[in-house]
Amino acid sequence: MFQNKMVTPAIPERVYTLCKIVGKKAMSTSEVKEKMEPSYLNQKSSYYNDYRNAAEELQLITVTDNVLSVAVDASVLKNMDTMRSYINGQLNQFREGQFYKVTKAYFDMGEEILHGEQNVANMASLMTLKTGISVDSMAMRAWRFWASYLGFGYLQDMFVIPNADTFLQDIISEAEFEKNKRYSIAEFLEKLRPHSDIIIDSSNGTKKFSFGVSNGLRTLQDAGAIRMEYILDQEDTWNLYHVDALSANETVTNITVLK
Repeated sequence: MFQNKMVTPAIPERVYTLCKIVGKKAMSTSEVKEKMEPSYLNQKSSYYNDYRNAAEELQLITVTDNVLSVAVDASVLKNMDTMRSYINGQLNQFREGQFYKVTKAYFDMGEEILHGEQNVANMASLMTLKTGISVDSMAMRAWRFWASYLGFGYLQDMFVIPNADTFLQDIISEAEFEKNKRYSIAEFLEKLRPHSDIIIDSSNGTKKFSFGVSNGLRTLQDAGAIRMEYILDQEDTWNLYHVDALSANETVTNITVLK
C-alpha cells in the first residue's frame, strides 16, 4: 500500500481492526483472517492479504512463522486518531512509493487542482505524468481513502480538497515544540523535517507554501493551535498562497505553537 502500489481493500478501518484483534493476543494468520472475514459469509473475494500487508509495512504488526503480533505500544492503537498520528510519523520511509509521490504531486499542483478533474480516479494518467511512475485509477481510489484519513484534505464525493491541517497538527505535536515560544519560520520548518517533506519543500527557493499547506496553516491558526506573524526586518520570510479575502495575512516570518 505504501511501499509500492496502492490497493483499495487496504482501507484504514480494516488495518485498524486487524491491529486491535492482534493487540489482544498473538494469533496465526488463519485465525486473524477468520475473524476479519468469517468463512460462513462465503465471500467470493478475500482482501485479507492487502490490509495485513499494509499493517506490516507500517510496522504496526510483525509476522513470524505465520503468527501476527502487535509491534507498537498499546497507546498507538488507542483509537483511529492515535494510529493516524503514528502513521504520519512513518510516511517518510516510503518516499519511493505511490502514496508519497502522488501526495507530493497533488500538493505541488496548488490551486490548479480545483479547476481540473473532480474525480481522483480519473486523475491516474495525470499523476503518472507528474510522478514518473505508473498510477492507475484503482490506486487513486485507494489514495483518496488514506489522504483523507491521514489529514491531507477533505473528501467531497470522489475529490480531495487539499487542506493539510490534521497532518500538520500531527507532526507539530510529535516535533516537541515549546508552547508559546516564537520560532523563526526556518526553525519551525526544520523541526518538522523530514516528516513534512511530503508536502513542504524547505529548500524551495520560492519560499512559498502551496495551496493545501497554506489552507492547513490558516485552519490551525483559526483553531487557535498556532499563531503566524510577520515581523519586519526578519531575514527569513515565507509566503502563504494568495487568497483575495485573506490578502492581509500572507507573509510569515515566525510561528508560535499554542497548543
